[in-house]
Amino acid sequence: MKRSIMFLVASVALIAAGQARASEPDLFVAKCGACHKRGGQAPAINPADKAGRVWGKYFRRGRHPVDLSSSISEDELATIIQYLKDHAADSDQPAAAVIPK
Repeated sequence: MKRSIMFLVASVALIAAGQARASEPDLFVAKCGACHKRGGQAPAINPADKAGRVWGKYFRRGRHPVDLSSSISEDELATIIQYLKDHAADSDQPAAAVIPK
């Protein structure tokens, strides 16, 4: 019985983690796509536009020209940065067409 409950709890945690990761592209498009799209205020971007370490440096050094703190929470930004790194040009699964150019 105890083992079954532990298995159930572990399964729910894995499912929840999978659902959170599945929403990363949607979060990226929702939060970044408004400006970073064809004809938007900023150039269209996609995770595969840069290497993972470049994305990390870009945000760590505060290179984004607009203050994102009023529109993106710290948790959302961390999720977006991780998504950019996970699907960067040098990743196993580069994402090149999330936001149409």
